[in-house]
Amino acid sequence: MYHPPPPLTVSPLVPLVSSCSARKFSTTSSTDEDMDDKFLSDSSGTSVESSVFVKDQVGDAAAAAAAAATAAATATEAAAVLHVSPVSTDGFLSSLEHLLSLRQVDPHTFTNCSELFVPYRGRGLFGGTLAAQATLAALLFTNTEDKKWKPISLHCHFLYAATPSPALFYKVHSLKDGKNYCTRSVDLYQDDRLIFRATCSLQAYELAGSAAKLDGQLSHYRQGPEVGKDIEPPEEMFSQEEAFFAWSQKAYKHRHLGYLKTALEDVTASYAREPCVWRLPLGMFDLEHVSEAEREMVPSDRTLRYWVKTKEALKDPHVFSWVALAYISDYFFLSTNMRLNMREMFTTKFSVSLDHTIYFDKEIDVSEWFNYNVKSLKSGENRTIMTGEMFSRDGELLASTYQEGLSVVFTD
Repeated sequence: MYHPPPPLTVSPLVPLVSSCSARKFSTTSSTDEDMDDKFLSDSSGTSVESSVFVKDQVGDAAAAAAAAATAAATATEAAAVLHVSPVSTDGFLSSLEHLLSLRQVDPHTFTNCSELFVPYRGRGLFGGTLAAQATLAALLFTNTEDKKWKPISLHCHFLYAATPSPALFYKVHSLKDGKNYCTRSVDLYQDDRLIFRATCSLQAYELAGSAAKLDGQLSHYRQGPEVGKDIEPPEEMFSQEEAFFAWSQKAYKHRHLGYLKTALEDVTASYAREPCVWRLPLGMFDLEHVSEAEREMVPSDRTLRYWVKTKEALKDPHVFSWVALAYISDYFFLSTNMRLNMREMFTTKFSVSLDHTIYFDKEIDVSEWFNYNVKSLKSGENRTIMTGEMFSRDGELLASTYQEGLSVVFTD
């Protein structure tokens, strides 16, 4: 599980600043050694300006107040320049924000702040990480003064696998700027190699001109699954660790899943690093729990439904709720193709995402349970097209997703 770092021993008047915003504008490294000389850093990775670092808590009250004011101004200025919000004094960033935050290198370039990780048995970084950070980069590039814009779609192409190091650099460019809509391209480079490309469309929260006249315009969406009928409530489902454990105790006997016999500790550790938690039906992994009615369906008619939320409430939900949806949109997505085809999960010889699209619909509190409903529309020529819909607990559409993946299965 993610545990926020302990607070610094500083004056309560001194606001904390994200360690991300304290780093140099360096394009060669994103390590703690790149901290600006005027910043100090403790083991938690949280930084404060050295001029206001309080070694002795007993001091002149006026001097402490002046130092606090200086630190507050510095934090606000740094946040404005770097597009990183100061951390509030009443807590820390959520694990999702901590993992996915970006810092600005130049007007068009953003780089990761945290060390990213490869999922268990993964070929590279999780694709949802790239989609989420591309969404964030487009938002930070566009919302330079206020949070006027929200994302409405993201179209991604995965070109090469990304690795935890060296640093990732997202290059953002404006393709179109309008009164109500704008479009951004986001290219991800690692070691000067283009490995991922995305296009993000954004819309103003408050439409202007004739576009603001919505009376009489079309408005509808497909209602989400009924809780208790189409999907069990999250309280009656199982954590990802529980569902995986129950399945793995039998699945390791499969000729292509022998590694599961000793994999539980590594899989559990991988899930624990995630900034989100899931509630899954046992039939997510275990085919013995699939109903007879579903067994009689063709693969494209089956739907796999499960719940998800972030581990903690977000400090900046106005930005990171969209980022969270992008991150979650790719989780379990292509893997469920095997389950929807009534094959054992994780028995593909080779599986990789080719492209990924998400249409954003509604901003919600992602620290509350919402459900993801996934279907396999088509498989052929080793390619699979997946589609998904995210709904709030009361059935409002939050996002729609599509993905094409390369999925080669064992035939023996």
